[in-house]
Amino acid sequence: MHTHWKEDRCHESNLVSLMDVQYHCKCMTPHLNLDTPATLGGRNPAFNPRPGWWGQVLLAVWMIAAVPLLARSADTQSPATDPAKLTRSVGLEIVSHTIKADKSTSLTFRWSEKGEAHERTVVVNDQTIVVYNGKLKHFSELTDQDLQAKAVATVGADGVTTILLRFGKNPVPKKDLTPAQAALLASLTPAASAVSDAALEKRVTGLVAALELTDPAKQERVRAVLATDLRAVRDAHNAGLQLDPAMHQNFIAGLQADLTPEQVDLVKNKLTINKLPITYKVYQQILPNLTPEDDRFILDNLSQAREACLDVKNVDEMTPIFKKHKVEIQNYLNAHGYDWDKAYKTFVDAQKAGAAKP
Repeated sequence: MHTHWKEDRCHESNLVSLMDVQYHCKCMTPHLNLDTPATLGGRNPAFNPRPGWWGQVLLAVWMIAAVPLLARSADTQSPATDPAKLTRSVGLEIVSHTIKADKSTSLTFRWSEKGEAHERTVVVNDQTIVVYNGKLKHFSELTDQDLQAKAVATVGADGVTTILLRFGKNPVPKKDLTPAQAALLASLTPAASAVSDAALEKRVTGLVAALELTDPAKQERVRAVLATDLRAVRDAHNAGLQLDPAMHQNFIAGLQADLTPEQVDLVKNKLTINKLPITYKVYQQILPNLTPEDDRFILDNLSQAREACLDVKNVDEMTPIFKKHKVEIQNYLNAHGYDWDKAYKTFVDAQKAGAAKP
């Protein structure tokens, strides 16, 4: 993130000395004419006390005071004038927006970094891809209230023109994009780093080891299926796109070709940090007298949540997916004679009481 100079700041980047600044940066100090009495005496033309000597004194004082300012100028101006040094993304809060004469809109973002507030302005035009909570929109469709949501803008090589403006974390379905838009988003996606590749391979190795497969050929096939899927999930996430449904189907088919249903479940649970078995167990503890039908409804919904979570990269993306299905479960339980809120409170109170015991 970088700080921009205002227009009344000096934008000379090739100043090589304080004297250069004196003669070229009118915005920082007035010129000192060492030969003109009026420079030192103001409006009194009679005031003329050794102009050369006084001028040197004032110049020396100004030079001492200007050193910190110049150092800060050197640190701050370069990024603002060199787009290559600006980050390609900027967010999080849009604090102002202004429609320009060419019908484009300037957006000023504000964020905090290491306790300091920063601002940066970018430009949105009719070519900008706008994604609002996973849905494509035209910028003109956004209301003032929409613009209050957290957003991230990804800019082009000029550091200003916005290619992608994204609100929320929901990815956009690739099928909703034109080929040109899909290609543009792909061009914005950074190549996976060696560190990311190494972490992915380590995760694959751990998953294969947990399966305890004894057939080397089967191990390699399962390893290839896992690596292909995890790369696809990562790359789709980094591009802000939903995973292609065909990739999910191929992943499940690849697992089922070499693994038992129990082993497939093991892989799914490990990829989703065991959210299904943990959550299912808690439901049974809260409501120990569930009927088989009600129990099946809970397990089916949690299984759907787990299946959807296989297509996302990070844990924080899994939480809202499970939450959506838990709301459906709780509505179902309330409609079938259970008092969910009461049962949940009783369970929590019992947990607290147990924890309080010495």
